[in-house]
Amino acid sequence: MNFLRRIGASLSNWIDDVAWAILAIGGAIRPKRNYQIVEQGDRVFVVQAVRGRAAPRSLGPPLHFAGEKFVEDNGQEVRSRLERGHVEIVLASRRFVFRTLELPPKASEFLDAIVRAQIDRLTPWGPAQAAFGCSPPTKAPDGRISVTIAATARSSIMPFVTAIEALKPKAIVVSAEGTGDEGRGRTIVFTQQTDRESSIRLLRRILFAAPAGIGLTALGACAAWIFVGADLEESRLRVAGQMAEMRATLLSGRPGLLEEATAKLAKRKRETAAAVIVLESLSQALPDDTYLTELHAADGKLEITGVTREASSLIGIIEQTDQFKNATFFAPTTRAPQENGEQFHIEAQIAPYFPGVQ
Repeated sequence: MNFLRRIGASLSNWIDDVAWAILAIGGAIRPKRNYQIVEQGDRVFVVQAVRGRAAPRSLGPPLHFAGEKFVEDNGQEVRSRLERGHVEIVLASRRFVFRTLELPPKASEFLDAIVRAQIDRLTPWGPAQAAFGCSPPTKAPDGRISVTIAATARSSIMPFVTAIEALKPKAIVVSAEGTGDEGRGRTIVFTQQTDRESSIRLLRRILFAAPAGIGLTALGACAAWIFVGADLEESRLRVAGQMAEMRATLLSGRPGLLEEATAKLAKRKRETAAAVIVLESLSQALPDDTYLTELHAADGKLEITGVTREASSLIGIIEQTDQFKNATFFAPTTRAPQENGEQFHIEAQIAPYFPGVQ
């Protein structure tokens, strides 16, 4: 039964992967119909069609947001054009809080995680209650990078998203209009694929027919095995006999061959640190106020991630051991969310050290 469950789980994962790939290819091939709903005044919005690099084109009179939905003037058909399109809701800057954050240059690789970890410090909301995004990083005068964060309460934008969902678009994006004399561009704070789940379910039903073809292929393979199996077994026995003869010849001609191979294996074992010894050395070296969340040891290299009170002191502590050398940070150190400490990412080379072995 466990074997059948594993087969079923593998088949389900394969169908999901194929379905996502088909949707991605279809989205790249089919032309997108992009629309913007731009807030002009108090609950007044203008609908614009966006095509390539051309300037957005207005589709008609403004829409009014009333009764938790977008309302248009009688006789207009602006709302119906949004069906199956990609809709961007551009809200006025007064609805958002803007904060500027300066970071080290290498932080651009982890920008989303850093912003999410500090959103509750920069804004009145936590990551779960806020809709937020950040602008592309720009160079600051002191060699650091600067990003502008736009954030608002998630509950304040969901009425607009729910109203657009009723029009059945393919995707919804909410962005904050730029402010200031520098002409800050729009910042995306929310994205949603509205029809993706239904499309995936449809593709899964279609792709479930694939196992029938796989079964027919397996039957064909079994039939081929019946015809050629005898010849393959004979060949296997012949090769096994030849290998046995060569092994006997080598052992009789070179009495020290087995001892030489054993010595090489012992040497390699002494030059490669055991995982148990690596873990023991690491646990003895790290301070009591430090704990790990991730650990990878392979090919003579150790990578650890965790939380400690003072991350900068860990480099010296790790290099003082006989087991590790060349310790360094491979990602920026940040303040751990909801923890009294710093989140660190350290890598080091594993030295072939075996305490108590001469």
